Amino acid sequence: MELIYQASLDLIHREGIAGLTMSGLADKAGMATGTLYIYFASKEELLHKLYLSLRARSQERFMKDYDEKEPFKIGLKKVWINYLKHRIENHRESVFLEQYYHSPYITPEERDMAEAMKSPVHDLIRRGKREMLIKRNVDDEMVFLAMLGFIRELADESVSGVYILDNQRIEQAFQLSWDMIKA
Repeated sequence: MELIYQASLDLIHREGIAGLTMSGLADKAGMATGTLYIYFASKEELLHKLYLSLRARSQERFMKDYDEKEPFKIGLKKVWINYLKHRIENHRESVFLEQYYHSPYITPEERDMAEAMKSPVHDLIRRGKREMLIKRNVDDEMVFLAMLGFIRELADESVSGVYILDNQRIEQAFQLSWDMIKA
């Protein structure tokens, strides 16, 4: 199953979800198309199962090592860096999750799951507002999207080799995000 998922991610990363075909996937995975249909009845079923598998893995990574007892800014920085590292280290997965979210294949239940993935970060943002450390007059989703958009661009430029991220630049990038949202 993992071989099929990895081959799917390779093809989707290169050609997009629309470009993924079961025959192309079978070729990439080194199996007969009929064998692929033993595991998945359709492209839609494959995409659905791949999405569910990757969503669970991603959510665990985002909040890794976060401790709500730590000062807010330290916790926020951990989560921010987790998102950045996840996007860089699991770029194909991240791109797929993004494409799938915006595709006609996603179900309303899966869209709800994707929105629920934001919940721990929204909780963290609300904590920052309660502690009067971040802007209170900006809604939680806008704060989240402002940070996430910057993280995505940094990671994508890093993965493509256009912008090299080292520890100093990561520190500067987090500080820019912090300056944007701090009270």
